[in-house]
Amino acid sequence: MRTRTPALAALFLAVSTVAAQQPAGLEFQPFASAAGRYKIIFPGPVKTETTEVKTPAGPRTLTFDSVTLANDVRLMVTYVDPPEDVAKQPPGPRLDKVRDASKGADGRVVTDKEVTVGAEKYPGRDVLVEKPLYAVRNRVVIAGPRLYQVLVQGPKEFVTSRDADRFLDAFEVTK
Repeated sequence: MRTRTPALAALFLAVSTVAAQQPAGLEFQPFASAAGRYKIIFPGPVKTETTEVKTPAGPRTLTFDSVTLANDVRLMVTYVDPPEDVAKQPPGPRLDKVRDASKGADGRVVTDKEVTVGAEKYPGRDVLVEKPLYAVRNRVVIAGPRLYQVLVQGPKEFVTSRDADRFLDAFEVTK
């Protein structure tokens, strides 16, 4: 019986550590962005920020709607209307560029899967990237000229959890 006690203690510690890394009891609430023309669910009050992105065709506004939770978990939707010449490019190369930017110099792409989103079957890509300090899941969607990114960032245990799935799967482009 003595040999089981340390093994059980180690198992309890491992399970407790994983559970402690995930925000407990997330309660999602519907969120709709009229300006962004999308809806989703977020687990808390949404913070909206904008930044200017410089392009050869002139500046573009990138909008971030996000919620930050404990343990460095962040759920976010971003959108931008790219210049006309970029918007006319086929979806594949545009999605590749976003994947590569998500990966950065220190990341590793773990999964990269083509998807379609909504009844309109907008082209998209689901990407899981591992970085030294965190992981990122990014669902990139091209709806007309607009580029959306639906992101979950944090410990891999949360980024690959059912709560992360619920968030990503709830994204819908609206009119």
